[in-house]
Amino acid sequence: DMLPAQPRTLGLLLTEGFSLMSYASIVEPFRAANDLAGEQLYRWRHIAVEGEAITASNGATILAHATVKTAPACDTVFVFAGGDPTRFKHAGALAWLRKLARENVQLAGVSGGPYLLAKAGVLAGHRCTIHWEHAPALMDAFPDLIVEDALYVIDRRRMTCAGGVAGLDLALDLIE
Repeated sequence: DMLPAQPRTLGLLLTEGFSLMSYASIVEPFRAANDLAGEQLYRWRHIAVEGEAITASNGATILAHATVKTAPACDTVFVFAGGDPTRFKHAGALAWLRKLARENVQLAGVSGGPYLLAKAGVLAGHRCTIHWEHAPALMDAFPDLIVEDALYVIDRRRMTCAGGVAGLDLALDLIE
């Protein structure tokens, strides 16, 4: 008899103004997978840059389990960013993403999140995608990136997703 595997821990780094639709499109398939399996295959932890509450673009607020300074070990970290990701300047969060990359944690950028991964320097040499609104800024700031027009791109330990309901496709691919 095989022992049940430990649940995979997903870190959800939410930045101010993240899209609730992008967030729900990623997290709900993992919740449904747990329900359908009748066991906890996945658990997730909400991570804030700092503080406790993160406000989505529609005004809804999610309370964080941790900050980038106190985040638990994760198998995969999803980075959610909406609004104008070019204005993101939190050095501690970017350093945390670089640390995760060195530790070979799977990193995923959602909606504007790929911009934060690029800003942290962890997308270099990887194929990627981003929400269409942010594509010109990404390509302008990081001309060496291979940016594809796709719902999502998985390239080794980096995943990027255009956001919105595209997260459903990415999450279902990962669960499968």
